[in-house]
Parts: sequence; structure tokens; C-alpha cells
Amino acid sequence: MGEATETFRQKAKSIFLELARERAARLGVNGAQDVIAAALADGLGLERAADVAFHLSDWAQDAAFLVALHLFPERFAAEEIRDGVLALLIHVPNHIAAGAHLSGWPIRDVFNVGLKLDD
Repeated sequence: MGEATETFRQKAKSIFLELARERAARLGVNGAQDVIAAALADGLGLERAADVAFHLSDWAQDAAFLVALHLFPERFAAEEIRDGVLALLIHVPNHIAAGAHLSGWPIRDVFNVGLKLDD
């Protein structure tokens, strides 16, 4: 990833500032993590719910980039899109897999792309 890494993040942040104003500052903050953990605690227990909440919250800025790209694709250069997509693909999948596993959901190759899982 190159110089575009910071620009795609800044553009996503700017878009969310336009759309959500002061609430945009919540992206990447652990406020949602606590709410998710509380909502899941009855079914998973406090510790496991907190772990799942972490895995669903740690990549909020990656999600913000993807949503911003969907809403305003014309604001991103090809290099920014490439860097943002790569950052997301590097960071997000293992968090999702961990959250699913901790919640009792198996990870399967439902799209038949040759997914291999390491133990």
C-alpha cells in the first residue's frame, strides 16, 4: 500500500463527517463494542460476548471506507480504492471469522472458491 492509504482514510472520514457530523467521531471508538457485548452477553456470556464485540468493532474504519466508496465512488481515485480494498481484505476477514467461530457459527467455503482454513 502506498501514499493513497492515508488519502482513502481521510476521504472516508470526510464523507462520514458530512453525513453523520459529530457522530462520525465514533468510528473506531469502542462505544459500539460495549453495546454489542451487552446485547450478546445473555447468549454467549460476558467474556465471549466481549471478544465477539471486539472482532466486530475493530474494523469500523474499514467498513466506513467501503460504505463511503459505495455512496460516493467518484470521490476516490483508483489507487485509493485499491489501497482501501487491500487494507480491508487484510484486516477484516480474520475478525469476521473469529467472531463467527466464537459465536458458534462455522466458516465454510459456501462460494466454492477453494477456501482453506488453518487450525
